[in-house]
Amino acid sequence: MDLRKHARLSLRFLETATNPKMGDLPYFWIDFARNPPELVHCMVFDDVENLGRWLYAIAAAQAVSGTDGAETTRRAMLREIDLRRTGPYGLVYTSEYSPQFCRGFTEHHSWLWADRSILQGWILSYRFARDGGERARLRERIDAMVAGLNEFAVRIGPCVFFPSLAPAKSFRKRDDYILPHDEPAGTWNALYGWAEPADPRGLPHLSDSVGGMIAPLVEWYELSGNETAMELAAGVSRTIVDFHAVKGCLTNPVGCFSNNHGVLNAVTGVLAANRHVPERRHLLWAKTLWEFYVARCASSFGWAPENETVDYTHPLERPSCEGCATVDMVRAGLELARAGFVESWDVVERFTRNYMTQAQIQREVEPFSLNGVALNDVSRLGIECEPEALRDRKDVWRRCVGALAGWGAPNDVLDPRGRFAMCVQNCCSGHLPLGLLNVWDQAVTREPDGVRVNLLFDHDNADCTVSDSQPAEGRLEVRMKRKGTVRVRIPDWVPDGAVRLEVDGRGIGTAWEPRPSRYVCANDVPAGCTATVLYPLRERTLTERLGGELYTTRWKGDTVVGIDPGGRFIPVFGGGT
Repeated sequence: MDLRKHARLSLRFLETATNPKMGDLPYFWIDFARNPPELVHCMVFDDVENLGRWLYAIAAAQAVSGTDGAETTRRAMLREIDLRRTGPYGLVYTSEYSPQFCRGFTEHHSWLWADRSILQGWILSYRFARDGGERARLRERIDAMVAGLNEFAVRIGPCVFFPSLAPAKSFRKRDDYILPHDEPAGTWNALYGWAEPADPRGLPHLSDSVGGMIAPLVEWYELSGNETAMELAAGVSRTIVDFHAVKGCLTNPVGCFSNNHGVLNAVTGVLAANRHVPERRHLLWAKTLWEFYVARCASSFGWAPENETVDYTHPLERPSCEGCATVDMVRAGLELARAGFVESWDVVERFTRNYMTQAQIQREVEPFSLNGVALNDVSRLGIECEPEALRDRKDVWRRCVGALAGWGAPNDVLDPRGRFAMCVQNCCSGHLPLGLLNVWDQAVTREPDGVRVNLLFDHDNADCTVSDSQPAEGRLEVRMKRKGTVRVRIPDWVPDGAVRLEVDGRGIGTAWEPRPSRYVCANDVPAGCTATVLYPLRERTLTERLGGELYTTRWKGDTVVGIDPGGRFIPVFGGGT
């Protein structure tokens, strides 16, 4: 499998799914229930948050694909973000025409979930920028946001947290925060930080906005050495771990503070921070939570409902998948593998090979009819009320190529009975390239005496070129560009005795690293020579109940080669995408 192909598809979508009449703002929805289908704005996301998503998506997809695709769009995102740097703390604020759907503010305000996206976008643009002037400008903006977050932050002992929303002018930090232990119902509202009604159920709300900040803060510390960023990341991690699930949550009783995407994003951040400020209980907390989501929420191939339970959905709605939740299961799994939990590599590979990439639309969609299809109309009210000026019907069948399922079914990018029936939410399309980049960065890693192939995907770097043959055959080739030892991870379902090693077609002995490692080694492979790993592909059939329906998948190795029932509109497996 070639991740670069999926990055190029992402760039195609990111470049075309914007509105030039509104400063190239991204469109939040693709509505396939309309004929013809429409790209539709949801301004509370598109005005700020999706600008950041598009920015980090393009930077990541450019890096993986090795191209400068959608560069004009990336620069438009930078421009539009700068226009919204209108308030204090180095944060980015909504513009005049953006409604606030959750707190009713009439003045401009900053929403940390959007600032998280923008911070991530600035950081990846900085990481890959070739122009010194752009790097300097980005560094100034990132450092200003980190300094603002430091001023904005609330500290109680070693714990750090941020209010989730902040009006630009009137926000004042309170000095009487408490964190939840056994307070009476309705008294704890620490993470919003001003006088708003407390949750009447008395439930804590740690918020995806807060946990989502951790990973980019860690990344900025790694790139720049900014110690304030690392101190904030470690402090927020302590808040998340110490007070997670103190009182539980009706929607996500285990994850507690967000939907699956938000929880897994926070888990990824806690694990990243733990690489620099080790706390074993944080590592075990994150591992336990990730394993719960993989075993209890996700399918074998990476589809996962938006929430742990169906309580959040309307009785007429079927649980559907935010593709970004799959991406964050992969990102958290990568961090666990880096922490030494080598068994997570197998999950990362399985989810990446399947739903994370195969739920991306890979060719122009053939028009289809909805005659006789019963749509869930409950949650569609949100999209139906968007005004005509925020809709675009031009050539959407073609422009949707590269989008990732948002509210997708296990077998189809679209779900007529899911939330926002027959829609794709494009924030998931913006998150996919970040997952591709994280996988690309860890798929093949350099070691002092050679290379380590952690994930069996096509890859190319200064040390080697890797070619994968799944699902056609179990064969991985590593052509060395410098002399060194080649270490290749073998999937957990391959019998040890079935693995063979060759160098330029000549069989050599199969040497294994000590367990629990699953790596075979070919020592001192000369530059220009190819080490080949051969292994049999397991074939199996699995049946799972997902979203109340039974699905049967057929596998070759780690790849789903068919699903029953198949998708009807934009099938995920079986050649539809």
